[in-house]
Amino acid sequence: MNDKINVIAEYVLNGQLIDRHQANVLIEQSQKSFMDLLFWADKIRQQNFGNKIRVCSIVPGRLGGCSQDCAFCAQSAKYQTEFSSPKYMTDDEIFAGAKEAKQKGVPYFGIVYSGKTINEDELQRLEKLIPKIKNTLNLSVCGGFGILTPVQAKRLKDAGMSRYNHNLETSENHFGNIVTTHSYADRVSTIKAAKQAGLGICGGGLFGIGEVWDDRLDMAFELRNLGVDMVPLNFLHPIPGTPMSHVKTLKPKEILTITAIYRFILPKADLKVAGGRVLNLRDMQSWIFMAGATAIISGNYLTTAGRSVEDDLQMLADLGLESEKA
Repeated sequence: MNDKINVIAEYVLNGQLIDRHQANVLIEQSQKSFMDLLFWADKIRQQNFGNKIRVCSIVPGRLGGCSQDCAFCAQSAKYQTEFSSPKYMTDDEIFAGAKEAKQKGVPYFGIVYSGKTINEDELQRLEKLIPKIKNTLNLSVCGGFGILTPVQAKRLKDAGMSRYNHNLETSENHFGNIVTTHSYADRVSTIKAAKQAGLGICGGGLFGIGEVWDDRLDMAFELRNLGVDMVPLNFLHPIPGTPMSHVKTLKPKEILTITAIYRFILPKADLKVAGGRVLNLRDMQSWIFMAGATAIISGNYLTTAGRSVEDDLQMLADLGLESEKA
C-alpha cells in the first residue's frame, strides 16, 4: 500500500479538504500506485454515498445550430457537421422522452438546449413543460440552456426545475484556447445565478482537449469554491468537422485517474461520468465506480450514441450498486 496516498486518503475520510500540494502528490504517486489510488477513491465514495448511483437521461430540446465556437462541439454552426443547423423537439416529443426514461427506471431527466442562451418564448415554453413532466411522471427535471440571468434562473426554479447544468469545460487559463465567443466569467456568473436561485448545480468539464494536469486541478478547485454539488466528467469524443476531430482520445487509465483525483478533491460532490464514456473507456466502464464516480448519463448523449439504460442498470446490479431514487 502506498503510504503517501494512504495518508491523504485518511485525511479526506476524516472530513478534511485537500490542497493543491496534496493533489499533486496523488497525481505523482498514481503513476506507480494506480490501484491504491482507486482503492481509496472507492472508500471515499462509499463513505459519502454508500452504494447509491444516480442515473440520468437527457434529451435535446434544441440540437445544433449554435452560434458559439467551442472547438470540440459538433453543434456549432461554425463547423461543417450534421448538426450545424438547429433542430427542435416538440413538447410532445420531449414529454415522450421523459415518459420513456420513467418506464426504463431512470429517475432524473434533463432537457438541454444548444446555443448561447434561451429567449423569452423558449423560457415560457419551459415554464409550462417542466411542471408537466415533474407532476405527471414524478421525475426530477434538470436543464441546461446556456448562459442565464438571475431572473431566468429564478423562473426556472419556480417552474419546478431542480438542477441546472452549466459546465466550466476547463480551467480559466485554457478556456480561451477552446472558446472565444463567450468568456469563462460568463460561465461562472451563470453557475452563481443558478445557485442563488436555489437550484442544484451540475457543473463540470471536458477532458482530452489539450489541457494539462494544472488545468484539471484549476477546474476542480474552482468547482469546489463555487459549491457545485454534481460534477459531470466528459471525455472528448472527436467529431468530424470540428477543430478537434483528429485529437487522440484519452486512455482508460488516465480517465480513471482523473475521476479518482476529483473524488479526493470533491469528496461530497456527485461525480457523473458522462460524454465519451463508451468510446473512451470501452471494457473498463464499470471501473468508474471504483474510481469514485457516483452518477452516469445513460442512453444516448446529444450528438453521440451512449449505452442502453438496460445495460447500464444491469451493470449496476452486477456490481452490487443501486440506482438512486429521485
